[in-house]
Amino acid sequence: MAQETVVHRIDAEQAAGLPVTTVPDDLAVDGVDEVLKRFLGYDFSGLGQLEGGHPADGSGQDTITVLAGQTAWTVRPSPREVVVEDGASENPRAVIQAAPDPLLRWLWGRAGDDAVRLTGDAAWAGYLRRMLAAATR
Repeated sequence: MAQETVVHRIDAEQAAGLPVTTVPDDLAVDGVDEVLKRFLGYDFSGLGQLEGGHPADGSGQDTITVLAGQTAWTVRPSPREVVVEDGASENPRAVIQAAPDPLLRWLWGRAGDDAVRLTGDAAWAGYLRRMLAAATR
């Protein structure tokens, strides 16, 4: 409930044209973990019909690293499933990093690409955003 309340508060602040209140780091890290593991990595039924298709070949070798402050996750996407693991991967296609609050907002589509720092293939950051948009509908 805390994460749902945070996202709805952000929506309300943005809709009212107010500054978005910063989400405390511990709550934001928990939110990043939840959206990656529970929405994206858990029984995502819309994965097969992902708009724009899948650049991942399904081998599990292609990864995206997500860094919220000092906390890292590895996202292993495929057309069949998305596996999310704690920790950073070696040689990811893309690394998306930011402080916990802006990263949480970016993952939920409540902040633009300027809220995060991307290294690697920008198309893979877009791939992650497309998967999250479909998973959080």
